[in-house]
Order: sequence, then C-alpha cells, then structure tokens
Amino acid sequence: MALVLAAGLPLVAGCTAHHGQDAPQDGLRTAAAPPSAPAAATPSAPASALTRTPPDLSGSARSFVRLANRTGSEEVTVIESVQPGTVAVATECAGAGDTTVTLGNVAAYTVRCTAAPSTTYNEIRLDSGSHHVEIAVTAGTRVHWGLSVGWRPLDHRPS
Repeated sequence: MALVLAAGLPLVAGCTAHHGQDAPQDGLRTAAAPPSAPAAATPSAPASALTRTPPDLSGSARSFVRLANRTGSEEVTVIESVQPGTVAVATECAGAGDTTVTLGNVAAYTVRCTAAPSTTYNEIRLDSGSHHVEIAVTAGTRVHWGLSVGWRPLDHRPS
C-alpha cells in the first residue's frame, strides 16, 4: 500500500477549501449519487445550513459514503472491500473545533474547523486492496460536518 503525500502534510495529496455544495438533500449514504458543481454559500448563513449537502467527489468511479448535516462523533460505516486504486475523501466542516476522519487501517487525518465553512480533499493511493475498512468521524458537538468517500481505479484521473 502506498500513500499519496504532499510536502509537509501527511496523507494529503490535494487540499482545497471552498464554500457550500449543490447535491441531493437526503444526506444519506449512496452508492451512485451523481455529484454536482459547487455553488456559492452565503457567509451569513448558520453553519448547519452550509453542511446540508455532501461534499463533491466528481472524479470518483464509485461512491462509498455521502453524508451531510452531521454534528458530533459518528461511526459512519464499514466498507467490506476496497480494491487497489485511489480513495478520495472530502470533508466539509463549520464550527470551531477539530474533526478527525479515520478510514480503518488505511488513513486518518484531522481537519481544524472554524466558523467559516471549508472543504478539505484528500487522496490515498492503495496499491493493494483492503478489507473491513471502518469509517469514523470524531468531532465536537458544535462542529457541523459532511463527508464523502469515493474510489477510482489507479489508472483513472478525475476530469
């Protein structure tokens, strides 16, 4: 297993921050929900309004998790099998505090959340498959967050 790394930021291949997303409003995990283009958020909107849609993962061939409008800690799901490829993880949060995302024995990272909403995008390269990957989020009760986890083959680049 090899991890994609950025200089000085473990497990972070690309990191972007932007405001709210346009996506289905159900906030449920989906296997094939199509992502949408980013939309502008209203800075004066409450934090909970800014994390109502799951973060965008346009380049993923498969979506494992799409959650939105969450607070506090949560054991999200268990992915039974992840094939070799690139696992993409987008975390959106708003509210003061840290949010830690754990992907079983594959990766873990912490995002510092502030009053202004932001989205962090991470890619993890898996040279071999992984089984029974538990996804969990640890966050304070005042932190509003959304999470998307997707996958694409090693030879596929997002458009």
